[in-house]
Amino acid sequence: MSKAEPIMIFKVYADNKEVSNLECPYGAVTMIPFHATVESDLFTGETLPGAVDVQIENPGMSRNMCAKYMFEGTDREGNPCRLFVKNDSYLAPIMRGEPYFDGCPMFLTDSPVLGPYLCAQHFRSKVQGREWGVEIRIYDVLLK
Repeated sequence: MSKAEPIMIFKVYADNKEVSNLECPYGAVTMIPFHATVESDLFTGETLPGAVDVQIENPGMSRNMCAKYMFEGTDREGNPCRLFVKNDSYLAPIMRGEPYFDGCPMFLTDSPVLGPYLCAQHFRSKVQGREWGVEIRIYDVLLK
């Protein structure tokens, strides 16, 4: 990853009382509802209801994590808009002890200002646990 600054930082707060789990001989799934906020030069907003992180583990203990959520807020010109985020990542068992992991976010937005930029597929995310929740830093891989 380049040494570029993140273009956005999401602050994620999970509701541990609402977590759903299923474990069986064929794997496991955990669904974690959450609330998130973002303040950046591009977009500022907070999530709408329904944000969830789904973690699926196979019998070999490899884990796929896919969070889907929608922010409502304003674009860089102050126009109201929505920003949908899908952030995928995969963790091999050997990576479990790492303090962070990388993901591959995808965006959709109704903002005419942000759409041409954010809907292009050239972003990576760095996901890291914090004492208050989870921080997701979004990077444009084309920026140096």
